[in-house]
Amino acid sequence: MEEVNVFESIMNGLSESLEYAKGKPNKARKITITIADLPSYHCKEIKQIREELNLTQKNFACVLGVSPKTVEAWEAGRNVPQGMAQRFLQMLQLGGKKMLQDFKVIDFAR
Repeated sequence: MEEVNVFESIMNGLSESLEYAKGKPNKARKITITIADLPSYHCKEIKQIREELNLTQKNFACVLGVSPKTVEAWEAGRNVPQGMAQRFLQMLQLGGKKMLQDFKVIDFAR
């Protein structure tokens, strides 16, 4: 088994990082990710997502971590979801009940 010199390992890592920062090719692993823009939701779409989940405004608010008044305002078109709420609505629209059950957010058992 080869003995690893901790100091040398750290120095090698720092040297590789500096070379990478200067734009010089090296062994550093590079991963590029693309994150989709946040979707915008119209009041009717929000209500449709909630109704497809068979949730009341109060329960939908609990799932989203917002107040029932917030859900009511979204559905009435007085306000629009922002930030995390937009992304979570997107996830609910795509994953629906299965996602909520898989992550044990809610139990739809009867």
